[in-house]
Amino acid sequence: KVKAAILRGDVISREKQRQHFRRFHYQEAEGPRGAYSQLQELCCRWLKFEQHSKEQILELLILEQLMTILPPEIQSWVRQCGPETCSQVVALAEEFLLRQQEAQTQEEEILTPGKESARSVAEASRAISEAEQGQLCPKTKQEEDEGAARLGGRWMCIE
Repeated sequence: KVKAAILRGDVISREKQRQHFRRFHYQEAEGPRGAYSQLQELCCRWLKFEQHSKEQILELLILEQLMTILPPEIQSWVRQCGPETCSQVVALAEEFLLRQQEAQTQEEEILTPGKESARSVAEASRAISEAEQGQLCPKTKQEEDEGAARLGGRWMCIE
């Protein structure tokens, strides 16, 4: 439990450092050289070059960009699940789309007259509600993969 709490704290700390880096404004520094120096310092605090490999740093940068470009409804659902790697983001986004598609299919079955649904209206409504509200965050394959290496509080998929 203590180790998990420490790792969670590391993830939270890293996220705060990322936000400081991304939200820095030129006006906060003394000229271009000061801005460059400040950005360099903030970036080093966030990415911790001395502690992480190039692959891990790339994973962080791609993870951030991937989360940024997701459609808002997918992004919101994925963020609630707290992914730590790109592969987790991809799996969660695909799960969201699959649930959305299943909910739409079930809704069409209910609304199409003359078609018998294999599920009851109550079951279909519940499935639609779960898919729309994103109440469940499934475990991803990455979490279950025993061969993955846990480094610095983050699952890393180094290929």
